[in-house]
Amino acid sequence: MYYSAIGLLAVLVLLIVNWDVLRDQKAYSKPAWIIYRRFLFAVIAYYVTDILWGILEYRKLSAALFADTTVYFIAMAVGIYFWAEYAIAFFNEKSGFGRFLVYSGRGIVALVLGMNAVNIFTPVLFTVDSSSVYTALPMRYVLLACQILFLIVISLHATTVMFRNGANSHERVRCRILASFGIIMALCLFVQLWFPYLPLYSIAYMLGTCLLHAFVASEEKEEHRHKMEEAEKIAELKDRFFSLLDNMPGMAFTKDAETGKYLACNQAFAEYAHKDAPDGVIGLTDAQIFDNETAMHFVEKDKIALSLTKPYIYYDDVTDAMGRPRQLQTTKLKYTDTKGRPCVLGMCQDITDLVSIRNEQAMTKEAYESAVNTGLMYNRIAQTLARDYTEMFYVNTDSEEFTEYRRSEESGTLSEVRHGWHFFSDCRTEMSESVFPDDKEAFLTALNRKKLMKALSSKDNLVLNYRRLTEGEPVYVSMKISRMEDDESFIIIGFTNVDAEIREAIAKNEALSIALSSAEAASKSRNTFLSGMSHELRTPINAIIGLDTLALRNSKLDSKTREHLEKIGDSARHLLSIINDILNMIQMETGHDVLRKSEFSLAALLEQVTAQVKKQCSEKGLTFESVISEQPGDLYFGDDVKLKKVLNNILSNAVKFTDAPGSVTLTAEKTAEFEDRATVRFRIKDTGIGIDKEYLPRIFDAFSQDEGRSRTKNGSSGLGLAITKRIVEMMNGSVSVESEKGKGTEFTVMITLRKADSSDVSFGRLDTDALYILVVDDNPIEAEHAKTVLEEAGIRTDFCTDGKEALRKMEIQHLRKHPYNIVLMDWNMPGMNGMETSEEIIRLYANESIVAAMTAYSWNDIREEANSVGVFDYVEKPLFAASIIDDLERIARRSGMAIFKEKNRARLEGRRILLAEDMELNAEILMDMLEMENIKADHAENGKIAVELFEKSTAGIYSAILMDVRMPVMDGLEAAKAIRAMDREDAGRIPIIALTANAFDEDVQLSMQAGMNAHLSKPVEAERLIKILGELIYESEQKITGK
Repeated sequence: MYYSAIGLLAVLVLLIVNWDVLRDQKAYSKPAWIIYRRFLFAVIAYYVTDILWGILEYRKLSAALFADTTVYFIAMAVGIYFWAEYAIAFFNEKSGFGRFLVYSGRGIVALVLGMNAVNIFTPVLFTVDSSSVYTALPMRYVLLACQILFLIVISLHATTVMFRNGANSHERVRCRILASFGIIMALCLFVQLWFPYLPLYSIAYMLGTCLLHAFVASEEKEEHRHKMEEAEKIAELKDRFFSLLDNMPGMAFTKDAETGKYLACNQAFAEYAHKDAPDGVIGLTDAQIFDNETAMHFVEKDKIALSLTKPYIYYDDVTDAMGRPRQLQTTKLKYTDTKGRPCVLGMCQDITDLVSIRNEQAMTKEAYESAVNTGLMYNRIAQTLARDYTEMFYVNTDSEEFTEYRRSEESGTLSEVRHGWHFFSDCRTEMSESVFPDDKEAFLTALNRKKLMKALSSKDNLVLNYRRLTEGEPVYVSMKISRMEDDESFIIIGFTNVDAEIREAIAKNEALSIALSSAEAASKSRNTFLSGMSHELRTPINAIIGLDTLALRNSKLDSKTREHLEKIGDSARHLLSIINDILNMIQMETGHDVLRKSEFSLAALLEQVTAQVKKQCSEKGLTFESVISEQPGDLYFGDDVKLKKVLNNILSNAVKFTDAPGSVTLTAEKTAEFEDRATVRFRIKDTGIGIDKEYLPRIFDAFSQDEGRSRTKNGSSGLGLAITKRIVEMMNGSVSVESEKGKGTEFTVMITLRKADSSDVSFGRLDTDALYILVVDDNPIEAEHAKTVLEEAGIRTDFCTDGKEALRKMEIQHLRKHPYNIVLMDWNMPGMNGMETSEEIIRLYANESIVAAMTAYSWNDIREEANSVGVFDYVEKPLFAASIIDDLERIARRSGMAIFKEKNRARLEGRRILLAEDMELNAEILMDMLEMENIKADHAENGKIAVELFEKSTAGIYSAILMDVRMPVMDGLEAAKAIRAMDREDAGRIPIIALTANAFDEDVQLSMQAGMNAHLSKPVEAERLIKILGELIYESEQKITGK
């Protein structure tokens, strides 16, 4: 029963000693108390088992004694662990060793719990027989040894911390207590190993807990003592500060810089503020104490003081209660209080008597010499600047003291006229009264002290030209503000009369404006002349070409007559090309030529160009070869007419200067591709006569010709290549040439085109069977010629010769439900002209027909007029079979007409796609898109998995691959290269489509080099995805069949 007595005594002692800790947990809520409270509960539990032990042993209740002993061992282990946790928290141990001790303590507790659980079924720790006789087993001693070792390790660690460098005496005492507690507990456990019935450990456990309580309580008291000492120090400093304010001569105060409220002041300032005591001032702002003008003045001075790094001193002239003038000196400086808030300390003294004394002392020799030296310095500055300024101010920006100088008309020198204070307030306002009203705001802003100092911090001087009213008339004055190099707190403000210079400049500007208007009028007259000349020159040539074409259709012509007519047509066309070149060159040089922006088919353009060149080469006995090394794409947005002109100019020169049996080669290839742009390179190579090296640098100059070429039968105007270079430069492209005399020439053209993205127009050639065109031209010969050219191209065509007949034909076809697709309208007709007729057709039949201008004028001359009635495209007269299809394609694409042959697509239903995408949400969206078209998709989280899935799959199981460019582990570029490098039949042809987050990211450019066929930018549009998949899969399958 002695165990029960010891346990009961221990519980009572612990409850008495720790009653406050257990009862008032809010008061003892700091970490040290929380950990200590856990430890205390474990100790009390330990002693409760001691109480029960004696009772149960006495009663011979073996089963209950067994349970009590189990709880006893667990409470002991948990108590030791909580003590260790407190020690680690005290040491603030965040190292690996500290974490090791905590985990070790938890491990011992877990081991004790585990062993006790096992002991319930198989005795490994202890046994209690039916007679309630307790017997300890060897494993029990092993656990006690582990706990002893754990206590010793923590005690040694506390000893190490105690002797560590930097530990103060207080820390050493605490470490000594912790180390002693651990060693005593370890020794008591060690004794209990040999004398299990000796209650030495229980007694030591109780005393140690009380000691630990005293230790934690001393910690709390020490912290409270420190706080009290700090509070006493702060209170003492406040008392000293207020005592200092009260004993300062004059007025003194402090205020919060952010709120403007007064924090403290002395009695003198309280009386100045008309308050009985300082308490009446504290917590108020200037606006609550003084009148509005005074309050604003004080606030402005506070801002200046806060912007400076040194004390700010300024002076105020006031009148006292007796009406006498007094001068006050105020010193303000910024400081930061204990909480880090900005504050202002101010001290104000009446220095009137002091100034009087100093003025009297100024008559001494030393003061006199100083004044003379200062005056000489100011005078030297004034005389040096006399030739630049008629008026000058020398200003101290800190104190606002200033000296004003003005130039004497007789001597031409600057003389001092006054000395004063408050430059940026009083003097600035005074000067602004003579400023012209429209310039007053700029003048006041320039002399705003804060803005001026900020501007001068980055510049040495500032200049403002403004108007000053002199005898009621505005006179231009230049104000220049400069910093002094030797002292940045001083500035010089100089004024110069610049009225004559500025008025002269205004007169010159007016003259230039008049000259510009005259030049614009002359330019307009020249444009009108060029427009007229263009029409007058082209009209007869159009008639010649038209009649010649009609005459050649007569099958009864003899060979001689046919030959003459063909030469007439060729000559007329050559003359027309020369006229066009001259007019184009003039337009380019005057900046009136602009690029059209419309959709066109590059494939169709190349087909038309090559067809025309093939015919020329065949007639001359030359070999023509067209090489498309990589399909450069089809639908683009730009000026296809000018691009075709560039290619035709260079190709026609190649044919012209190459003799049979030579050759001409056209190569087109795509060198780079972005999301919406592609760079295409055209190379035109011939085996002709070549170009002299001396002429090569001048080959693109207007009217420049190679003498060796011009003397041959192949002479030219010398404008073609100049126009070519201008057009290419307008397209932001480049053109270069390489040649060797007698061996041939090679031209290279690089142009970047924007890809068209029109959902209404698909790739393909014009479907001529779907076209029905009405030609309207008052000249019947030209109208019949246009009809002939269109019908030869396979297009059904009607024509009429005036606007009213055109409206009648439109009405008839509308009633027949077979309207005209396109109306080609001559713009210059008598009676109802092209503009009026077009406006009426568009009003009535805009949903059925497109109107395009057909004119011998330059399109730029009538563009604005045509656009105003809804006409946005044109064809030039006369029409040519070689170009009419291209012109009609351009008109159809611009208007969105569905008259193009669809590009073939593969059926996608039931196909399987491999999707490589690391973002799960993106992958889910894409798979939903594919599923809507009944397409199955296998998802790979990165490029490596995609490569593995493709490698393991059966050839042909995947119809295409969607590949994200940027993925972890292996990105899309590497994955595409790996797939293309595989030794299997479908690796080289399977379509791989790149998915990119940014249309201009470099991975978009590199995707083509990695072997991908196309790319889409995110977010991906479902319609575009399905369209590209269908087209690419169809092309891939055509390669298999060899079609």
